[in-house]
Amino acid sequence: MGMFGWLDVKEGLPLWWSYRLNRSTKESVEEVFEGIARTRMTLLTEWAEEQWYFLEKMAQEYPYISSDETNTYLMKKLQKNRYITELFILDETCEINDSTYGRRIGIQSGEEIRKAAAEAFSRKKPFLFGPYTDSDTGKIGPRSSQFHDDVTLLFLQPVMGDGDIKQLIAARIPNDVLGDLIQREAGHIFPDSGDNYLFMAKSNFNPSISPGTALSRSRFEDRTFTYGENLKDGVHTKHWGSVQIQNHTEFEIRFTDPATNELHPGVVNTIRNGSNLFVEFPGYSDYRHIPVIGKGVTFQMPGSLDVWGMMCEGDLEEVYRKRSIGWRLIKQFMFFLFIGIVLQQSLTMIPLMPVWLDIIIGLAYGAGASAIFYKKSLKPIMERLRKMTDITREIAEGGGDLTSRLDSELLFHDETGALGRWVNNLIDSQDELMGKVKVAALDVEETNQSLREKAGFAESDSILVIEQMNEMLEAIQQQVKDAKQAMRQVDQVSSTLSSLEQQSQDQIEHAQNEVAGINDKMDVIVNKVKEAMTITDQFKELSGSISSIVGTINEIAYQTNLLALNAAIEAARAGEYGRGFGVVALEIRKLADQTTNATKEISDTLDQIEHSSARVRSAIGDSSQEVASGVDVVHNVQNVLVSMAQTSDSQPDVTDQMKDIIGNIAVINEQNARTVEQVDGSTGKMVELIKEVRFDSEQSSLVVEALRRTIDKFTLSKV
Repeated sequence: MGMFGWLDVKEGLPLWWSYRLNRSTKESVEEVFEGIARTRMTLLTEWAEEQWYFLEKMAQEYPYISSDETNTYLMKKLQKNRYITELFILDETCEINDSTYGRRIGIQSGEEIRKAAAEAFSRKKPFLFGPYTDSDTGKIGPRSSQFHDDVTLLFLQPVMGDGDIKQLIAARIPNDVLGDLIQREAGHIFPDSGDNYLFMAKSNFNPSISPGTALSRSRFEDRTFTYGENLKDGVHTKHWGSVQIQNHTEFEIRFTDPATNELHPGVVNTIRNGSNLFVEFPGYSDYRHIPVIGKGVTFQMPGSLDVWGMMCEGDLEEVYRKRSIGWRLIKQFMFFLFIGIVLQQSLTMIPLMPVWLDIIIGLAYGAGASAIFYKKSLKPIMERLRKMTDITREIAEGGGDLTSRLDSELLFHDETGALGRWVNNLIDSQDELMGKVKVAALDVEETNQSLREKAGFAESDSILVIEQMNEMLEAIQQQVKDAKQAMRQVDQVSSTLSSLEQQSQDQIEHAQNEVAGINDKMDVIVNKVKEAMTITDQFKELSGSISSIVGTINEIAYQTNLLALNAAIEAARAGEYGRGFGVVALEIRKLADQTTNATKEISDTLDQIEHSSARVRSAIGDSSQEVASGVDVVHNVQNVLVSMAQTSDSQPDVTDQMKDIIGNIAVINEQNARTVEQVDGSTGKMVELIKEVRFDSEQSSLVVEALRRTIDKFTLSKV
């Protein structure tokens, strides 16, 4: 290899000269590529964790959804996630039980999905399958990405029950979503060539995928993003033919150097070392046989068995083509100075030139040169800086249009152009972060509304429990009166048995009627106890649902806090132009903290409600046992009265037995009355706690509303 490495003199000389002129920026270029790789890898992993969190909550809720409500539930969840194009349920036979794409309900899954499902069932853990090619993805269509093909990611979330997997919740997401996440076109620092792409580093699940195979859309796949040739029409190399795709980049391209047919050095070194940074001349050849530089990293997506690689690259020519403003200005200054000197020398050669004319000509030249210098050099720089200042000022003042960007025609290859690209990158990142915060705020607001509704239902059910307890108490109190009346009748029967047998017989019949009345009231009490038990069980399930919702709000608040922290970091990196973002990020973090505090208070209150509910159910259970004992005793009384009517000779002894039994009834009823009073008191306290939950949820709604108003100050891209 010669002076220009693997490049010939014609290609290498201009690149070498550009690199030499800008070699002092090498450290800055390294930081740029390090930052691009770091932020893109964080975007991917955080995005995957968000999808798993969404599906985990579904897996907790799904067992409580009735079969006739499953489809409605899946459709509702599909609308809450902007990336998923299909949600479906798989059983152990891999038959699709339910799906948001009706044509697939009741059919058997394809071979690839069956293998992935078998892996998820055996691991009993969430499993990310893909990318893989699935024609159904193309048929269903896109949700969030303007690019769309058959390449798919499949998230498989187990639904557990009794320590085993019952079913799998499957979420289909087009793989082009990953390309959108890592490309972020408005934020490209190198708009002519910068390409961030994924490739396979080590395929553990499907060994047939070779290392270096493309796993995401290339920026050069479509004409929209390229300057010149593209992969759809074919990228031509000088000596090694053309590189072209038929459908999409994924799986159709392996990142090799066409000169050697081996993986190009960037990919090889990234796979070998886990990361690779190379930003020096002469760069390395990519699959187009063009010198590129950049940063490579390897990582694992949450839930995936495979190791992926990501390259963040730019063409060596674009990265180092920058020319300093100082260099441009000094060249023009030297040009005008040279012309001035030549003009001055020419004037001195004219005989008898008056001094005053010489001065006028010199002043005229100076004025003209200054005007040209200002118009051609200073004014464009000032105009670019003014527009940057206008955009950043609008945003820094606490509002602005985050969809606007500096015109690419103003982004020269100098310091002002670099500043403009970073301003565009900052606006783009803040637009994305604000969009996520807005979505999170809307989710919190919607979830909080559901919390308020369910708290209202819980309050209504609690009041109904109190009413049932009051009715039960009245029935028991009446039963106590009836038992005392029966005891008085038994006493009267006992005193008149010896002389008034017929009267005794009448008294027995009267006592039978009284006891029959007691039996009817006991049946009423039994029914009331059963109703109270049913309502208490429903309330317990509702309380658990509220607790799940509170957990969702707390997690969203946590995610909002992370988003705000990211926004603050991005704002700090932007310096003076990001000060306004820093203020907004701080306010968002405060609001997120307030939401967290509110949900903690709600969670504490729910713990007290659960404790009170347990006490209510225990007390009702005790009352149910006591009432059952009372029913048995009443039946015994009826049997004794029948025996008294049939055997008058033994009536004195039977009468004493009946008095003892009715006395026991009175004691049991008094115990029931005390139990019901305790249940009534506990239920009343539970109602008060539920009212506190509703109050806390209202406070949380105020915080969410303030957060939403803060975000609404900005004009965002579609979220």
